[in-house]
Amino acid sequence: MKAIILAGGFATRLRPLTLTKPKPLLPILDRPLLDWILDSLARAGIKDAILSVRYLSNIIKEQYKKRNDLNLNLYYAEEPWPLGDAGPIRFIYERFGLDETFLVIYGDIFTDINFKQVVDYHKERGSLATLVLAKVEDPSRYGVVILDENYKIVQFIEKPPRGRAPSNLVNAGIYIFEPEVLKYIPDKYPSKLARDVIPKLVRDKVVYGYKHDGLWSDIGVPEDYLRANICALQMFHPNGFIASNSEIPENVDIINPVFIGSNVKIGVESIIGPNTILCNNIRVGNYTRIENSIVFSNTIIEDAAVIQGSIIGEGCHISKWVRIETDSVMGDSTIVDENIYIARKTIVLPFKEINESIFKEGQVIL
Repeated sequence: MKAIILAGGFATRLRPLTLTKPKPLLPILDRPLLDWILDSLARAGIKDAILSVRYLSNIIKEQYKKRNDLNLNLYYAEEPWPLGDAGPIRFIYERFGLDETFLVIYGDIFTDINFKQVVDYHKERGSLATLVLAKVEDPSRYGVVILDENYKIVQFIEKPPRGRAPSNLVNAGIYIFEPEVLKYIPDKYPSKLARDVIPKLVRDKVVYGYKHDGLWSDIGVPEDYLRANICALQMFHPNGFIASNSEIPENVDIINPVFIGSNVKIGVESIIGPNTILCNNIRVGNYTRIENSIVFSNTIIEDAAVIQGSIIGEGCHISKWVRIETDSVMGDSTIVDENIYIARKTIVLPFKEINESIFKEGQVIL
């Protein structure tokens, strides 16, 4: 069985993080999101995974070029131009062939779903197509479905107005298709599953829904991405995790759950956590406070800094006495000078130096 992973989008809503990294390589607990997806596919017995790539595809290919521990065969379909999320399926069919049941997965989904169970469910019902569904608090951002008593999808509404969705069951971005679904995909590019394919399948009464009640999150915007990391931390390491080669003095206050990756050094009397992820090769100074945040690899945070509810990119330098307020995002290689205050919801693009405080919320520093 083949699995198609859609990994070619620009991920504009996740900028500045995706100006330097493709979205599928953003870390979840210090592992690329794509690693989590590939591992789940291998556990389900999937032998071949085809990545539909375009934006920053060279980085993805380089990441996996020398990996021999994937337990599946990895192939690439380089989109010649943006093909949408249905177009790559036809493109891959023309290049690789799709002559048996196949999976389609969005490359920005973090989930603990058992793919084998979903495929078995699909085959038991003799379905032409099966959509994995998740429950969310705000369905207005997703495709919403209504099921009948047999779990057949009888209605599909893409991004209904807030407060007017007929259910909170949404398209989770995971599909099981039979080859016959290809006749529903337009032969023109680009094309969209939610616009061009799923409504036709619903109309012909050939699509079922599979309710997934476990871990599921997309990482479409920075808030979602941070939340996905915290959910993973709470699920997999509720009592915290500290790599054996990291250096944590006894007088550092660790408030679990926290995830501290390899080769991290933390200064005296700092407070880390709760809900905090420090990736590899990070240096944290003395008397520093970090909570509800993720800090990417190779970043330096000096003495007496305070970081709350924020994302700090790779290779950043946060100087002494800096305070970064909630929902801020620092792009890769950002430098923040001493005694700087950064207000809530500040976005800083990569390779910037911040030498003046930012007091107005929601600023974007270009």
